[in-house]
Amino acid sequence: MATPYDTSVEATYADGFVLSETELNDVSPYDAGRNVLNAILEKHPEAEHGRMVQFSVFYRGKRYDIDWTTLPDNARPIRFRDGFSGIDQDGNVVSGWSGMRFGYQYNDPTGRNRQEVQEL
Repeated sequence: MATPYDTSVEATYADGFVLSETELNDVSPYDAGRNVLNAILEKHPEAEHGRMVQFSVFYRGKRYDIDWTTLPDNARPIRFRDGFSGIDQDGNVVSGWSGMRFGYQYNDPTGRNRQEVQEL
């Protein structure tokens, strides 16, 4: 397995299949022109591999996991990346990630949106 890209996501499914943003160079195997996070959000792998059981992100050399088996069926992953871009003193473009928020959201039985998001 390749070293995960900073801020990349990974989803593990019931049969052990792993959908990795890093391994696929962020290109969805399900929809041309879409990314891996979109494939996870649209639940494309679930027809073949069963329900998602874990959602993970990688940030600054660490892995963060959510046990998806404890969440409602309508839960959706959240990953928001905060970036920066600028020009250094030599005129070179400098860019990167300055932060990330990661978690999930779902609608409870009353229809209220519930979220749990942590800032990394």
